[in-house]
Amino acid sequence: MTDRLTRQEQRERNRLRLLEAAEKVFAERGIQGSSLDEVAAAAGLTKGAVYSNFDGKEDLLLAVMRHRLGQEARAQAEHLLHSGREAGELGEEYGRYWAERARGGEQDTFAQMTVELMIHATRHPEVRAELVALLFPPGAPGRHPLAPEGSALGELPYEQADAVLKSLDIGMRLLTLLAPGHCPPELFATALRLLTASSGGRPDQSQERPAPAVGPRQD
Repeated sequence: MTDRLTRQEQRERNRLRLLEAAEKVFAERGIQGSSLDEVAAAAGLTKGAVYSNFDGKEDLLLAVMRHRLGQEARAQAEHLLHSGREAGELGEEYGRYWAERARGGEQDTFAQMTVELMIHATRHPEVRAELVALLFPPGAPGRHPLAPEGSALGELPYEQADAVLKSLDIGMRLLTLLAPGHCPPELFATALRLLTASSGGRPDQSQERPAPAVGPRQD
């Protein structure tokens, strides 16, 4: 016989259903084009269940972001950051991990919802402040774990290296959705490899071939 859920367990289950439904609804219809009624219906719950868990649409949006960022952090920690490998090896593995998830479509709705929320936050200062705090929590001192010593990325303070990697992650997610022919998921690993290459291994600009001379226009 299946044990009945306690009230708290049922509340937590309903909250998770609402978070998952909200991500899909906001990604498909946009923030302005969707309603809490639609989120509740997609979750198989009532609008009252939404308001018993969240203060409103913006609170729900931020909760989805918090939930998904937490999921991603735990997945990365499990697969990458607790492995004891060097930063260079971690970067290579992270590039493969990122491409696999992008190829599988696991991040599609989250990428769409993220850009919707970012645009919304630029117009609403309170949401903006909370979103920035979620995206940029206080970092540890020293180098970023994905930034090898001696690399261009490793020369940056943790917070700046983290901002560069987040920019690459979010931008590539969107471009992979928009134009996969121009921006295949594997390009993420290539970009990460360039950022984490040894400074001594980067091309010497003084040895680069000069640009070809531009001849007169032929009208």
